[in-house]
Amino acid sequence: MGTVPGQPTFSTVTLAGINVGGKKLDLRPSAFSGGMIVDCGTVITGLQSTAYRALRSAFRKAMEAYRLLPNGDLDTCYNLTGYKNVVVPKIALTFTGGATINLDVPNGSLVNGCLAFAESGPDGSAGVLGNVNQRAFEVLFDTSTSKFGFRAKAC
Repeated sequence: MGTVPGQPTFSTVTLAGINVGGKKLDLRPSAFSGGMIVDCGTVITGLQSTAYRALRSAFRKAMEAYRLLPNGDLDTCYNLTGYKNVVVPKIALTFTGGATINLDVPNGSLVNGCLAFAESGPDGSAGVLGNVNQRAFEVLFDTSTSKFGFRAKAC
């Protein structure tokens, strides 16, 4: 866990990988080099360009049974009304140090039928871990030891 220079109230972590539907995305560590600000006040998670595009592609492929809808703010949205059993792929985020969180399905990966991720900027810039991905987790910030953690099913 780190902090953002000039913003000591923001804690940062570094992603090491993303899995969609049980398959690890082919991403180099440089895709996550800008780190991720952990922010419970931001709704949608912002990923750096390479990581976001790989996630979006894998998610859309897994959701191709459903019609992709245009949306002004988010680019991966679906109208899921009328379906009895919607199958949403599981998304897991792995951080440096090996900690992995399996996002709640669908509430930890979708918001209003849209993928709860967006492109935050170029590789090397900071991303933001938003509150949709933090749902169903207790989040620990131990600034005295620079530790950060999630505890599943705590809420």
